[in-house]
Amino acid sequence: MLKQRIITAVLLAPILLALVIYGQTWGFAALIAIIQLAATWEWLKINQLPAGLAAINAITLTALTAVLIFVWPTAPQHWIIVYAVVWLLAVIWLMNHRWGYDNRPQQTVIKGLLGVVAIMLFAISINQLHEMDRGPWLTLVLFFLIWVADIGAYASGKTLGKHKLAINISPGKTWEGVIGAMIFVGLYAAIISHYLGWVWWQAMLLMMPIALFSVVGDLAASLGKRQAGVKDSSQLLPGHGGFIDRFDSLIAAAPLFAYFLPHIQ
Repeated sequence: MLKQRIITAVLLAPILLALVIYGQTWGFAALIAIIQLAATWEWLKINQLPAGLAAINAITLTALTAVLIFVWPTAPQHWIIVYAVVWLLAVIWLMNHRWGYDNRPQQTVIKGLLGVVAIMLFAISINQLHEMDRGPWLTLVLFFLIWVADIGAYASGKTLGKHKLAINISPGKTWEGVIGAMIFVGLYAAIISHYLGWVWWQAMLLMMPIALFSVVGDLAASLGKRQAGVKDSSQLLPGHGGFIDRFDSLIAAAPLFAYFLPHIQ
């Protein structure tokens, strides 16, 4: 498993980073479309849709998102209300985590809709982020923000973790891991602000809450998989599971980053 993880990361990471930094609009948009297509397919399958029908819906929703990116006003305030509603409902679901285990039709429809809309908003917002002034580098800052938070959470949780964060949803996560992630992200924000010309405390105020909220995305994905009785969202990324397994935190964080970023530049 570890060997597969390393091979997959070594093969895919350079491609991802190259498309983020050097990809023109169409190149980066294609990357995000692939992520959206795969994540949507996985989420619909998790929520009881047959693979073929899930694929048709995923293709349709990805194409619709591409249209929206070109015709919807680029200002983030036009979609942030939808984002707030979707993730408020997701938080309510997490707080009432027993709801959904029956996987009755109305439950799977609601969970499915929440997930695919969240993924669409991720695709729209990160494309808009990439189109901003210094957009490719700011997009890279966002990717590293999530990776730094993950590393901080893993290292702190592994060495110090004792108090469970959400034992009924994701037993491996601890409060110590969350605190460690915030410390790592705080240091990252202070360092990166120097190179971006930001005020360090403003960078912290931007990045630390977003990293904290990315945990909600991780927990929502974990609860969805737990209720479906699966460990990974798919096996599309050998050693890593599926696209949702790798991008759940980014799906939650990207719209917030794109929305609040202009306030500190």
